[in-house]
Amino acid sequence: MAAAAKYESDVPLGELLVRAGLVAPNDLYAALATARAAGRRLGEVLVEQGLVGERDLARLVAEQEGLDFVDLAKLDLDPRAVALLSEQTARRYRAIPFRFDEGAVVVAMADPTDTAALDAIVAEAPGGVRFGVAMGSEVDAALAEAFGGDPPAKPPS
Repeated sequence: MAAAAKYESDVPLGELLVRAGLVAPNDLYAALATARAAGRRLGEVLVEQGLVGERDLARLVAEQEGLDFVDLAKLDLDPRAVALLSEQTARRYRAIPFRFDEGAVVVAMADPTDTAALDAIVAEAPGGVRFGVAMGSEVDAALAEAFGGDPPAKPPS
């Protein structure tokens, strides 16, 4: 879990990005307008436009939500953990259970702010759940490893 001093759940993501020096204010305002007009999330617009790296965004979201950042590319999936969540739920919510910690299954998610996803995962996984944040591309690759199929094509940068 992130240190209490860094826990910033009440601060908007855009402000955190500017504070961290990852995005200039003018770029943030333009990306916010694009995101609102397209009905998309700010983070995905910023990554798509090349203004923020996917790893930096995931780390900042983890900090904002008071969760651990998970580097899935460096981890092996525990098949027992993976088996606790249906493929349908895992793919729908871009979430992958990857290990156990003190009896709870640890699930890495691309978007830990999706409360419907959190509720669905907690309802399906017995014995308690701990959440972490991972880059969406790494979650997609882990889902392909766990359930087969190719990860979605990465959008051009």
